[in-house]
Amino acid sequence: MVLRATAGWRLLVAGLAILATGCAAPIRTVGPDPASDTNATMVTWKDGKEALQITCGMPSGCQNRALAFCKGNYTVLDMENMPTRGDASVVRGTGTVVVRCA
Repeated sequence: MVLRATAGWRLLVAGLAILATGCAAPIRTVGPDPASDTNATMVTWKDGKEALQITCGMPSGCQNRALAFCKGNYTVLDMENMPTRGDASVVRGTGTVVVRCA
């Protein structure tokens, strides 16, 4: 009986750990972020100022990364091939957005 209760608690803790990992917020620095399937790099935009270019494979991945990086305030400068729910990402390829934090 005690063994069964201990196994149940271990399963619960493991499940919560997996859930916490899956719901992790996107990172706030440049570079790849496997949790949100994005990669962020700093680029020089057409006006000569720095901007953040984010590539993403999942729907809302670019938006979530821009929100995390810019702390919720950004302007979209360019957007190409953005993923949507139900599309064939293998056919479409990765989406790209260029943003500037406000």
